[in-house]
Amino acid sequence: MTSDFAVGFDFDHTLGIDNKLERSTALDQLGKLAAANGLDYDLPAAEAAIDDVLAAVRAGDHSIESYIAGFYERFAPAGVAVMDFAGKFREAVLAKAPAHIEPLPGAVDMLAQLDSAGVPYALLTNGWSPLQEEKARLIGFRGSVFVSERIGSYKPSRAAFGQLVKHFELNPAAIWYVGDDPVADCDGANACGLQSVWFDWEQKTYPAEISKPMHTIHMLEELLALLPCA
Repeated sequence: MTSDFAVGFDFDHTLGIDNKLERSTALDQLGKLAAANGLDYDLPAAEAAIDDVLAAVRAGDHSIESYIAGFYERFAPAGVAVMDFAGKFREAVLAKAPAHIEPLPGAVDMLAQLDSAGVPYALLTNGWSPLQEEKARLIGFRGSVFVSERIGSYKPSRAAFGQLVKHFELNPAAIWYVGDDPVADCDGANACGLQSVWFDWEQKTYPAEISKPMHTIHMLEELLALLPCA
């Protein structure tokens, strides 16, 4: 790959949103599991618990099926049916994805401008496959996609960001990494010597205890003015 610089992106809340796709699917499937087995369950408690379950999934300690099975078993214990429903969770999420995934404002135009300028870019995102790849496809993302579950490393680890360095074949300082998460995206990129760009479109408070981003933008179109091709 011949270029003096390149850009890496996070996906969720950076290039697109999924409108709580996994959450809604898990709750829908739980309702079907309970109904199929004549079970009552505490819906408010399940709604409160699912966010913690999905956060644990994103940490990457175990497979999504194991976490979702534990969630189903907690609220609708139904023996082998629990594992059957958990085993179909990815399929159910992917089926609903087209109705849920939306690019953030400016994302499609910004990527098109990078294409026009010949700027190489790629996605480095925590999550599971093939969901994250499908999210990228649904917004028309044309670069390479590196998903934590598939590559075996999770942001903010050096191993995860090292995938971008290896892919672009550039000095880390020549790679700009754009993300909304101060810890996983900005602090992680800083630790690996990348040019961190905090996408603060949600007007959050940046944590004082971690390294500051090298750059901050509030709209995706602002990224283009930062890059050496501007």
